[in-house]
Amino acid sequence: MQSIRAIHQIAPGFSSGDAIGNQMAKMRTIFRAWGYDSQVYAPVRDLRLDDPGLDPAEYISHPQNVLIYHYSTYTPLSAWVNSLPDFVICYSHNVTPPEFFMPYDADFAARLALGRQDIAQFKDRPCAWAASEYNRADMLAAGFRHVDIMPLFLHFEDLQVAGQSAEAQKIVNMYADGWVNWLFVGRLVPNKRQDDIMRAFAYYHRCINAHSRLFLVGSDGNLPAYRADLEWLAERIAPEHIYLPGAVSLEALAGYYRAASVFVSMSEHEGFGIPLIEAMIFDLPVVAFKAAAIPDTLGQAGILINRKEYAVIAELVDLLMRDTSLRQQIIAQQRVRVEELSPARAEVTLRELLERL
Repeated sequence: MQSIRAIHQIAPGFSSGDAIGNQMAKMRTIFRAWGYDSQVYAPVRDLRLDDPGLDPAEYISHPQNVLIYHYSTYTPLSAWVNSLPDFVICYSHNVTPPEFFMPYDADFAARLALGRQDIAQFKDRPCAWAASEYNRADMLAAGFRHVDIMPLFLHFEDLQVAGQSAEAQKIVNMYADGWVNWLFVGRLVPNKRQDDIMRAFAYYHRCINAHSRLFLVGSDGNLPAYRADLEWLAERIAPEHIYLPGAVSLEALAGYYRAASVFVSMSEHEGFGIPLIEAMIFDLPVVAFKAAAIPDTLGQAGILINRKEYAVIAELVDLLMRDTSLRQQIIAQQRVRVEELSPARAEVTLRELLERL
């Protein structure tokens, strides 16, 4: 293309409370620092933000604009974006496969199916980005010819500061009794398989260490039926030892990370999996099922599980609790991985991708 006139971003929503919103805000800051006119456009915006962006109806299209479209779900916005003469870059954050949601919400599952199909309308654009290697493979399977990986900007300063708050310390003090505390952070939705974490924990609690707890932190993701299933299962396999605190404040979240002994993920679909890295920030050993983008996210860090054999997972957690040398080795590898995913490196990649235009 000719010289870039402006670099704008567009998405169905813009909020500081999710990974895509945080990514758009950081990229806008960088583009402006590089001297470009840059704004975020979204029909749903978080008005608490200092700069909540603008409605797409206010967007002024131009062939020399770069327009980055953050794709994560089906929306009629896609067809409008693809009709513009701008240099459109479809940036995929992945769409969850619909089969996970079919038993709980058939309408939402149908929307996900549309989302996984609809992204193909951008396949003939000369440039596309993906947030992980897994997302890239999905795009290539959908017919895209060339896809570059644009990593997420991972900033954890606010979470680390929150970890020193009185609210965080209260949670740490509440559970500082020498018990082993399992933790998983993520919305209570079927693809994250909190039920499988419960089953592995139940074996650990019953057969290895009765002085143990499981925290499943996250909102019900507008899917109360799955939360109800989890509550039913918790009452039958480890009553009073499995906690579902729901959505929590940033300070409380940091408190749970500090209070935890191990982070366990049995998720079967992640476009990236930011809580995996959050756990590493708090030097929390990560044990995760090898699925979707999780191997890309962990790199050489953490421990990947190939099969969901609950007894084996429980025994592995026990080994991490007893073998100080192994635990420290895992933590050291995780610190290296956090550095590999630093915002400074992501900014270098972003500049390189734009220079190619």
